[in-house]
Amino acid sequence: MPDAATTPARVKPRNLVGVMAYLGRYPRLCALAVSLLLVNICIEMSLPQIIGSAMTQLQYHFEWGATFSPAVFVQLYVSLVLIRAGVGMLLGPIRNRVIQRTLGDIRNAIYDSLQRLAFRYHDKANTGELISRSTTDVFRLQDFFFACLFISIDIAVSLVVIIVLIFAVRPLLGWVTLATVIPTIVLIAFYASKLQPQWRKVHDLHGEMNTVIQENIAGVRVVKAFAREQSEVAKFRTKRDVFLGRLSDTVNYWAARVPVAQFVFGLTTPLALWLGGRMVIRGEMPVGDLAKIVLYLMAVGHRMGMVGQFTNIVQNASASAERILEIIHEPKTIRSGDKDLPAGGGAVEFDHVSFRYFDGKASLTDVSFRIEPGQTVAIVGPTGSGKTTLVNLIPRFYDVDDGRVIIDGEDVRNLRLTELRRSVGVMFQETFLFSATAAENIAFGQPEATREDIERCARAAQAHEFISELENGYDTVIGERGVSLSGGQRQRIAIARAFLMDPRILILDDATASVDSQTERLIREAMRKLCEGRTTFVIAQRLSTVQHADMILVLQQGRIVERGRHDELIQRSGFYRDVFEGQLRR
Repeated sequence: MPDAATTPARVKPRNLVGVMAYLGRYPRLCALAVSLLLVNICIEMSLPQIIGSAMTQLQYHFEWGATFSPAVFVQLYVSLVLIRAGVGMLLGPIRNRVIQRTLGDIRNAIYDSLQRLAFRYHDKANTGELISRSTTDVFRLQDFFFACLFISIDIAVSLVVIIVLIFAVRPLLGWVTLATVIPTIVLIAFYASKLQPQWRKVHDLHGEMNTVIQENIAGVRVVKAFAREQSEVAKFRTKRDVFLGRLSDTVNYWAARVPVAQFVFGLTTPLALWLGGRMVIRGEMPVGDLAKIVLYLMAVGHRMGMVGQFTNIVQNASASAERILEIIHEPKTIRSGDKDLPAGGGAVEFDHVSFRYFDGKASLTDVSFRIEPGQTVAIVGPTGSGKTTLVNLIPRFYDVDDGRVIIDGEDVRNLRLTELRRSVGVMFQETFLFSATAAENIAFGQPEATREDIERCARAAQAHEFISELENGYDTVIGERGVSLSGGQRQRIAIARAFLMDPRILILDDATASVDSQTERLIREAMRKLCEGRTTFVIAQRLSTVQHADMILVLQQGRIVERGRHDELIQRSGFYRDVFEGQLRR
């Protein structure tokens, strides 16, 4: 079976072209917004014509006594301005609607990717950095989409139309305009080409600063316990100062260079007034035509400022787009198979399985064993021996590098991923509870579960008594990450959550590590009853919890060095016996 990570895939752009695809999901709204914008551009291009024609008619009125009716020009001018205002009132909501929908789609795509990416990605990812990309970087795209839909079109269309209109009035002044506009745009483009890497560094530093904040909030109890508040504040200030320094350098780079480019275009108006004024004095050109050209040059000057603004937005957004699309287009190394879970009782077989983490260090090497349906297997060994890695391969949190993991005769890579994981209940070593009620946390894997089922599983996990004593019982919100509960209480809720899934295979990763001896005994008795007819993997540091397992696997440095039942292993001179006797002497 080919490795999903090496399966050829169409390369997707990781730049602004990639995020533009999300804008393309709303072609009708985009077309309507652009059409309204073009109407406003046409109106704006018409206003200098009205003013210039009025001034020419006024000139002719004074010079030759020609008829001049200002009311006609005023009415026409006011009518166009009112139409432009009305179009603008329609354009604003349409623009905001399409942009916010697009940003919403991008946020959904990021969240979807974060949920679907394999553990390998999250093992090396930084939470604060991911939050920065999911929030701040997406927000930065808002200005880009506005610029893309409006500023870019406004600049391109307006400049072409204005230059054509100036050429129509006086070709000489049209060439003067081109001679200044083109160098200005070229200079801005050159400076902008150096800007994007700087914005990328700014965004990366912002992510690092967010990481410090996120870690400090998550570990605030540890910080206070070790009286490290001042050092954490100092660490944040250091990150903040580096970020602000880079941000200031980037902003100053752009602020210092854009005026240089715009100075070139600034020569246009004096040249036009000098050349055009001489033509008016000599009678070669009406004063109204000069007014038209000056007004058009003012409009061009406004667009030159917009070119600088647009370029800065694009370079800033380009850096954000790269960071966002790195998440969205991260290869999905764990891909679902297309087969249904076969009928069976949960037989599990490891066939010469080897696994390495992203750093290339082997965690499991040539591991083979078979567990029959309904059996309980205990996995023991020193820290770092590969115990948790082994059980993580069963629900495909990771994929093996060599060999196969087989459930009821089928390679897990061939099975539908959702169906596979719903058949495997996991109680992790590090208990995580959501900021929700106790009942909602227990029913996380089965949201449709009845209160009766929830309470039954809570009783089995020895959690019902303390939950009933909470302020609102099962409807008590237990706080973010379950911080309002003790470690043992959190673990018992997590055990109840795993039991409610009624899985074919149950994985208990050191599930009784944080409970006292009495509670451990009660949970162990409950486990025996609940694990009947269910294949169960138990990871435990205390060997007293695994004595009744059907099979015990002893791991050292990613290899199985001993296997058998408790009474068999203590008869041998090996790691298991040494650890067991050591724990008895405590």
